[in-house]
Amino acid sequence: MNPMTMFLAVYPGVAVVALAVPLLAVRWFAVPQDRLRTEWLLVAAGLAEPADALAQFTANSLSWLRPLKYDLFVYRIDGFLGDPSFHLGQMVAARAWLILLVSFSYGLMPVAMLAAFAVYLWMKSAAETLVVARTLALNLFAAVPLYLLFPVCGPAFAFPGFPLLPPARLAPHMMAIAAAPNGVPSVHTSTALLVLYFLRPWRWGRVGGAVFLALTVLSTLGSGQHYLFDLLCAVPYATGVVWLGRSRKSHVAPVDRDRVVHAGTQPS
Repeated sequence: MNPMTMFLAVYPGVAVVALAVPLLAVRWFAVPQDRLRTEWLLVAAGLAEPADALAQFTANSLSWLRPLKYDLFVYRIDGFLGDPSFHLGQMVAARAWLILLVSFSYGLMPVAMLAAFAVYLWMKSAAETLVVARTLALNLFAAVPLYLLFPVCGPAFAFPGFPLLPPARLAPHMMAIAAAPNGVPSVHTSTALLVLYFLRPWRWGRVGGAVFLALTVLSTLGSGQHYLFDLLCAVPYATGVVWLGRSRKSHVAPVDRDRVVHAGTQPS
Protein backbone atom coordinates (compact mmCIF):
# COMPACT_ATOMS: atom_id res chain seq x y z
CA MET A 1 0.00 0.00 0.00
CA ASN A 2 1.44 3.37 -1.00
CA PRO A 3 1.92 6.09 1.66
CA MET A 4 -0.90 8.29 0.29
CA THR A 5 -3.43 5.46 0.46
CA MET A 6 -2.31 4.64 3.99
CA PHE A 7 -2.61 8.28 5.03
CA LEU A 8 -6.14 8.54 3.61
CA ALA A 9 -7.09 5.29 5.33
CA VAL A 10 -5.89 6.49 8.72
CA TYR A 11 -6.84 10.18 8.43
CA PRO A 12 -9.91 10.45 6.17
CA GLY A 13 -11.04 13.55 8.06
CA VAL A 14 -7.96 15.46 6.96
CA ALA A 15 -8.70 14.63 3.31
CA VAL A 16 -12.36 15.65 3.64
CA VAL A 17 -11.49 18.97 5.28
CA ALA A 18 -8.76 19.66 2.71
CA LEU A 19 -11.37 19.17 -0.02
CA ALA A 20 -14.24 20.95 1.75
CA VAL A 21 -12.43 24.18 2.63
CA PRO A 22 -11.57 25.28 -0.94
CA LEU A 23 -15.00 24.19 -2.19
CA LEU A 24 -16.69 26.26 0.51
CA ALA A 25 -14.41 29.19 -0.31
CA VAL A 26 -15.58 28.99 -3.94
CA ARG A 27 -19.20 28.82 -2.74
CA TRP A 28 -18.65 31.94 -0.62
CA PHE A 29 -17.88 33.91 -3.79
CA ALA A 30 -20.39 32.10 -6.02
CA VAL A 31 -23.40 32.37 -3.69
CA PRO A 32 -23.07 35.76 -1.97
CA GLN A 33 -26.67 35.72 -0.72
CA ASP A 34 -25.89 32.71 1.47
CA ARG A 35 -22.43 33.66 2.69
CA LEU A 36 -23.17 33.52 6.39
CA ARG A 37 -24.20 29.88 6.28
CA THR A 38 -21.12 29.08 4.19
CA GLU A 39 -18.97 30.83 6.78
CA TRP A 40 -20.49 28.76 9.58
CA LEU A 41 -19.64 25.56 7.72
CA LEU A 42 -16.15 26.84 6.93
CA VAL A 43 -15.53 27.46 10.62
CA ALA A 44 -16.89 24.02 11.51
CA ALA A 45 -14.72 22.36 8.86
CA GLY A 46 -11.67 24.23 10.09
CA LEU A 47 -12.32 23.23 13.71
CA ALA A 48 -13.33 19.58 13.20
CA GLU A 49 -9.84 18.05 13.01
CA PRO A 50 -8.19 20.40 15.54
CA ALA A 51 -10.97 19.69 18.06
CA ASP A 52 -10.49 15.95 17.58
CA ALA A 53 -6.72 16.33 17.94
CA LEU A 54 -7.14 18.47 21.07
CA ALA A 55 -9.44 15.87 22.62
CA GLN A 56 -6.88 13.14 21.91
CA PHE A 57 -4.02 15.28 23.25
CA THR A 58 -6.04 15.94 26.42
CA ALA A 59 -6.66 12.23 26.86
CA ASN A 60 -2.97 11.40 26.32
CA SER A 61 -1.99 14.01 28.89
CA LEU A 62 -4.11 12.32 31.55
CA SER A 63 -1.94 9.21 31.69
CA TRP A 64 0.66 10.80 33.98
CA LEU A 65 -2.15 11.67 36.42
CA ARG A 66 -3.51 8.13 36.40
CA PRO A 67 -0.62 5.76 35.52
CA LEU A 68 -2.47 2.75 36.96
CA LYS A 69 -5.37 1.52 34.87
CA TYR A 70 -8.39 -0.73 35.39
CA ASP A 71 -7.96 -2.74 32.18
CA LEU A 72 -7.78 -6.14 33.87
CA PHE A 73 -11.08 -5.48 35.62
CA VAL A 74 -12.77 -4.49 32.37
CA TYR A 75 -11.17 -7.42 30.57
CA ARG A 76 -12.72 -9.72 33.17
CA ILE A 77 -16.14 -8.12 32.54
CA ASP A 78 -15.68 -8.58 28.80
CA GLY A 79 -14.89 -12.23 29.46
CA PHE A 80 -18.49 -12.71 30.55
CA LEU A 81 -19.53 -11.08 27.25
CA GLY A 82 -17.44 -13.39 25.09
CA ASP A 83 -14.25 -11.32 24.67
CA PRO A 84 -15.56 -9.68 21.47
CA SER A 85 -12.56 -7.38 21.05
CA PHE A 86 -10.16 -10.31 20.75
CA HIS A 87 -12.47 -12.28 18.43
CA LEU A 88 -13.08 -9.30 16.15
CA GLY A 89 -9.41 -8.35 16.35
CA GLN A 90 -8.37 -11.79 15.13
CA MET A 91 -10.89 -11.59 12.28
CA VAL A 92 -9.59 -8.15 11.26
CA ALA A 93 -5.91 -9.10 11.55
CA ALA A 94 -6.40 -11.99 9.11
CA ARG A 95 -7.84 -9.80 6.33
CA ALA A 96 -6.01 -6.88 4.75
CA TRP A 97 -9.21 -5.26 3.49
CA LEU A 98 -10.68 -5.33 7.00
CA ILE A 99 -7.56 -3.70 8.42
CA LEU A 100 -8.01 -0.93 5.87
CA LEU A 101 -11.74 -0.63 6.61
CA VAL A 102 -11.17 -0.49 10.37
CA SER A 103 -8.48 2.20 10.03
CA PHE A 104 -10.68 4.24 7.70
CA SER A 105 -13.79 3.87 9.88
CA TYR A 106 -11.96 4.81 13.06
CA GLY A 107 -10.86 8.09 11.48
CA LEU A 108 -14.35 9.03 10.29
CA MET A 109 -15.51 10.62 13.55
CA PRO A 110 -14.70 14.27 12.61
CA VAL A 111 -16.29 13.73 9.18
CA ALA A 112 -19.51 12.38 10.71
CA MET A 113 -19.70 15.28 13.15
CA LEU A 114 -19.19 17.79 10.35
CA ALA A 115 -21.81 16.05 8.19
CA ALA A 116 -24.44 16.12 10.96
CA PHE A 117 -23.78 19.82 11.55
CA ALA A 118 -24.05 20.56 7.81
CA VAL A 119 -27.34 18.69 7.51
CA TYR A 120 -28.88 20.75 10.31
CA LEU A 121 -27.37 23.96 8.98
CA TRP A 122 -29.18 23.48 5.67
CA MET A 123 -32.31 21.57 6.68
CA LYS A 124 -33.25 22.60 10.22
CA SER A 125 -33.66 25.78 12.25
CA ALA A 126 -30.73 27.70 13.64
CA ALA A 127 -31.79 26.83 17.20
CA GLU A 128 -31.59 23.12 16.40
CA THR A 129 -28.29 23.61 14.56
CA LEU A 130 -26.69 25.25 17.56
CA VAL A 131 -27.92 22.44 19.81
CA VAL A 132 -26.20 19.92 17.51
CA ALA A 133 -22.96 21.92 17.52
CA ARG A 134 -22.99 22.34 21.31
CA THR A 135 -23.82 18.69 21.96
CA LEU A 136 -21.11 17.35 19.66
CA ALA A 137 -18.50 19.67 21.18
CA LEU A 138 -19.57 18.73 24.71
CA ASN A 139 -19.34 15.06 23.77
CA LEU A 140 -15.62 15.40 23.04
CA PHE A 141 -14.60 16.83 26.39
CA ALA A 142 -17.21 15.91 29.00
CA ALA A 143 -15.67 12.43 29.28
CA VAL A 144 -12.40 13.77 30.76
CA PRO A 145 -13.55 13.57 34.41
CA LEU A 146 -14.74 10.02 33.75
CA TYR A 147 -11.36 9.08 32.32
CA LEU A 148 -9.73 10.30 35.53
CA LEU A 149 -12.27 8.51 37.69
CA PHE A 150 -12.01 5.16 35.89
CA PRO A 151 -8.91 5.05 33.66
CA VAL A 152 -8.94 2.31 31.02
CA CYS A 153 -6.73 2.15 27.91
CA GLY A 154 -7.99 -0.74 25.76
CA PRO A 155 -6.78 -4.28 24.98
CA ALA A 156 -4.32 -3.18 22.27
CA PHE A 157 -2.43 -1.18 24.92
CA ALA A 158 -2.91 -3.48 27.91
CA PHE A 159 -1.96 -6.76 26.22
CA PRO A 160 1.08 -6.85 23.88
CA GLY A 161 -0.19 -10.02 22.22
CA PHE A 162 -3.48 -8.49 21.08
CA PRO A 163 -5.36 -9.88 19.24
CA LEU A 164 -3.57 -13.18 18.56
CA LEU A 165 -2.61 -14.06 22.12
CA PRO A 166 -5.45 -13.54 24.60
CA PRO A 167 -4.09 -13.31 28.13
CA ALA A 168 -4.76 -15.98 30.69
CA ARG A 169 -7.48 -15.36 33.23
CA LEU A 170 -5.40 -13.04 35.35
CA ALA A 171 -6.56 -11.88 38.75
CA PRO A 172 -7.87 -8.33 38.26
CA HIS A 173 -5.59 -5.66 39.66
CA MET A 174 -4.48 -2.15 38.76
CA MET A 175 -1.74 -2.16 36.13
CA ALA A 176 0.62 0.52 34.82
CA ILE A 177 0.03 1.33 31.14
CA ALA A 178 1.69 4.25 29.34
CA ALA A 179 -1.28 5.12 27.14
CA ALA A 180 -4.26 7.46 27.13
CA PRO A 181 -6.86 6.40 29.73
CA ASN A 182 -9.72 7.24 27.36
CA GLY A 183 -11.52 3.91 27.30
CA VAL A 184 -14.62 4.44 29.43
CA PRO A 185 -16.75 5.69 27.84
CA SER A 186 -15.92 5.21 24.17
CA VAL A 187 -16.33 8.71 22.70
CA HIS A 188 -16.13 7.24 19.20
CA THR A 189 -19.22 5.20 20.04
CA SER A 190 -21.02 8.06 21.77
CA THR A 191 -20.35 10.22 18.70
CA ALA A 192 -21.81 7.56 16.42
CA LEU A 193 -24.87 7.32 18.68
CA LEU A 194 -25.29 11.11 18.60
CA VAL A 195 -24.97 11.21 14.81
CA LEU A 196 -27.65 8.52 14.51
CA TYR A 197 -29.83 10.38 17.03
CA PHE A 198 -29.58 13.71 15.22
CA LEU A 199 -30.07 12.23 11.74
CA ARG A 200 -33.09 10.14 12.76
CA PRO A 201 -35.69 12.55 11.24
CA TRP A 202 -34.69 11.34 7.75
CA ARG A 203 -34.78 7.78 6.42
CA TRP A 204 -31.41 8.21 4.70
CA GLY A 205 -30.14 9.68 7.96
CA ARG A 206 -31.23 6.64 9.93
CA VAL A 207 -29.59 4.33 7.39
CA GLY A 208 -26.38 6.35 7.21
CA GLY A 209 -26.23 6.78 10.97
CA ALA A 210 -26.76 3.06 11.55
CA VAL A 211 -24.01 2.17 9.06
CA PHE A 212 -21.63 4.62 10.75
CA LEU A 213 -22.50 3.15 14.15
CA ALA A 214 -21.87 -0.40 12.89
CA LEU A 215 -18.52 0.64 11.41
CA THR A 216 -17.61 2.37 14.66
CA VAL A 217 -18.37 -0.75 16.70
CA LEU A 218 -16.26 -2.84 14.30
CA SER A 219 -13.35 -0.40 14.30
CA THR A 220 -13.24 0.30 18.04
CA LEU A 221 -13.36 -3.39 18.97
CA GLY A 222 -11.44 -4.79 16.01
CA SER A 223 -8.55 -2.38 16.47
CA GLY A 224 -8.31 -3.08 20.19
CA GLN A 225 -8.93 0.55 21.11
CA HIS A 226 -11.86 -0.44 23.31
CA TYR A 227 -13.55 -3.24 25.20
CA LEU A 228 -17.24 -3.96 24.70
CA PHE A 229 -17.78 -2.59 28.22
CA ASP A 230 -16.52 0.81 26.99
CA LEU A 231 -19.06 0.80 24.16
CA LEU A 232 -21.91 -0.10 26.50
CA CYS A 233 -20.93 2.75 28.81
CA ALA A 234 -21.15 5.11 25.82
CA VAL A 235 -24.95 4.67 25.74
CA PRO A 236 -25.75 6.40 29.08
CA TYR A 237 -22.92 8.87 28.43
CA ALA A 238 -24.42 9.90 25.06
CA THR A 239 -27.84 10.18 26.70
CA GLY A 240 -26.43 12.52 29.34
CA VAL A 241 -24.63 14.60 26.71
CA VAL A 242 -27.88 15.03 24.76
CA TRP A 243 -29.65 16.18 27.93
CA LEU A 244 -26.88 18.67 28.74
CA GLY A 245 -26.73 19.89 25.15
CA ARG A 246 -30.45 20.65 25.12
CA SER A 247 -30.68 21.98 28.67
CA ARG A 248 -29.52 25.47 27.65
CA LYS A 249 -31.71 25.64 24.55
CA SER A 250 -34.12 28.11 26.08
CA HIS A 251 -31.39 30.55 27.18
CA VAL A 252 -31.28 32.17 23.72
CA ALA A 253 -34.38 33.12 21.82
CA PRO A 254 -34.92 30.84 18.78
CA VAL A 255 -35.85 33.84 16.60
CA ASP A 256 -32.50 35.48 17.31
CA ARG A 257 -30.65 32.25 16.53
CA ASP A 258 -32.49 31.85 13.25
CA ARG A 259 -31.54 35.38 12.33
CA VAL A 260 -27.89 34.69 13.14
CA VAL A 261 -27.41 31.43 11.24
CA HIS A 262 -29.81 31.84 8.38
CA ALA A 263 -29.48 35.58 7.81
CA GLY A 264 -27.99 34.91 4.41
CA THR A 265 -31.17 33.18 3.24
CA GLN A 266 -33.69 35.67 4.64
CA PRO A 267 -35.22 38.36 2.41
CA SER A 268 -33.88 41.83 3.09
